[in-house]
Amino acid sequence: MVGEIPQPPPREGHPIRECREYKVIFIGAGLLGIHFAARIQQYGLGIRPVVYERNPDVGGTWYNNTYPGVACDVPSHGYTLSWAPWAGWSRFQAPGADCQKYAEFAASKTNIRDITRFNTRVLSAAWDEAAAEWVVELEDVVTGDKFTDRAPVLINGSGLLSQPSTPRLKGMESFKGRQLHSATWNKVPTSELKGLRVALVGAGSSSLQILPEIQREAAHVDQYIRSETWVVTPFGADARAAHWGLDLMKALTLDDPEYANPYYTDEHKATFRADPEAVHKHRKAILNTTNKMFTDGLTEIVSPSREQAEALYVQMTKDKLAKKPELLDLFLPKWSIGCRRLTPAVGYFQAVTSDNVDVVRTSVVEVTPTGLVGADGKTREYDAIIWATGFDTTFYPSFSVTGRNGTPLYPEEARAYLTAHAEDMPNYFTVAGPGLMSFNGDFLGGLERILDHILKFVFKLQRERYQSVCVHTDAVVDFTAYLDEYLKRTVHTQGCSSWYKNGSKDGKVRAIWCGTSLHLFDALLEPCWEEFDWTRYPNERQGLHRFDWIGNGRTVSEVSGGDHSFYVPLVDAENIVVPTATAATPLKELYNF
Repeated sequence: MVGEIPQPPPREGHPIRECREYKVIFIGAGLLGIHFAARIQQYGLGIRPVVYERNPDVGGTWYNNTYPGVACDVPSHGYTLSWAPWAGWSRFQAPGADCQKYAEFAASKTNIRDITRFNTRVLSAAWDEAAAEWVVELEDVVTGDKFTDRAPVLINGSGLLSQPSTPRLKGMESFKGRQLHSATWNKVPTSELKGLRVALVGAGSSSLQILPEIQREAAHVDQYIRSETWVVTPFGADARAAHWGLDLMKALTLDDPEYANPYYTDEHKATFRADPEAVHKHRKAILNTTNKMFTDGLTEIVSPSREQAEALYVQMTKDKLAKKPELLDLFLPKWSIGCRRLTPAVGYFQAVTSDNVDVVRTSVVEVTPTGLVGADGKTREYDAIIWATGFDTTFYPSFSVTGRNGTPLYPEEARAYLTAHAEDMPNYFTVAGPGLMSFNGDFLGGLERILDHILKFVFKLQRERYQSVCVHTDAVVDFTAYLDEYLKRTVHTQGCSSWYKNGSKDGKVRAIWCGTSLHLFDALLEPCWEEFDWTRYPNERQGLHRFDWIGNGRTVSEVSGGDHSFYVPLVDAENIVVPTATAATPLKELYNF
């Protein structure tokens, strides 16, 4: 009857924000999957997580990449999850084996292996509108058996750089020698290249790391480089100089490993294990330096800081290429540093100027039984070919994704709202989607915050009893336009060939956030719920049932025997201090998840 006062639900019902059982599928057991497992353990009461990983164990990119010289291209103590510092790093810029060990260490602090089905590949994912669930088709990579799983929520944490980009050239199957790809190296020792003529195709970070290793073994190496690139020493020179007592200018410019990539001694590691404040101080020194570069405008067109850094790199490059000055225009591009990702490499310039290394400045158009044909029309003979051609950077996953009304993922272009939310994809989230901060500061820290942001949606769905959530299409369109407008002030839009633009010179930049990584952290603090459609279950769309989530008048803490006065802080009544907010620490408490 209209005007009748509804009766409150009985006490036997559920408490407000009840953590009902709620299934979530997560794809990938790299560092993002490990962070997901940790957060679910901390905050995900009632969440039933299932992780699918195509590899036999955790680690993701570090499990897959075992090419010679593979290393993290940022300082190792700056490449850790916020809650998991590690004293085991061997060098300032860690080798890939260290990164895999770190993943195993962080995994050991969570239940990731208990909730993961390994050796399982995702084939497709489709939204079932009637059931309001994602239907995920999977394959056991060992047996070939295919099966299906379902869940209301699907999170893609497989990472952007996870699908090897292998050239499709005429004659590739005809080559009689050894062919290797940097992303599928499978631990082949460099000794197998001893005395051979080798073609190394590519000029990205993997190629720059591979060359110094194979140059020592091969009879001769031709490195195929079609586009100019800047090569720099590892980041974090200030932190390196301070920690090891080095001369700062030498730390900035020298390739000598003592300055560019020093080892952590057993004493350093023992100190880090025994003294949490010591490792915390070192981590902050690295990340302060890293983040401040971008605060100071390293990637902006009008920036004295960038111009100063560029002048330093110009002189450094001239000094290191004195033996082969004909390479200067290749490693001193006309576009600014930061247009494409800077490639910090130790020992590369020594290798590329060695007598048994030549740079071939052309692309490859064909493979013959005994070598390669370049775009310059010349055929060159080789015993082995190494394809250091990187990864697919289109933001489209290796599996098909079909959302609402049969809409494919990113139907117009690879675009998303706040990198995580794609149009017409209810309850689907991507950790490393379009607009991520791949060159804005703390990369892993940014991915961690994106995942934390996603989990706020998951917990709202679970605890406030919504059926689905989907970003408004106009929010995606408008945010993409805002992103494009911001990027006009940056060097990323200059005429370099960059994976930020999917390998093109003049395409749209889709792998850069509209600000620094710290700016991203702030943007993700509190979701703008109004940019989303929230769908209730059919029996909760109207009347009294609209507020079923409010429950039976009790809280989860109350019915579970928790603290009934949790909101009362411990205060020294004789020393009450009301802190004053400062511009340097805005919203500080909100940085905690």
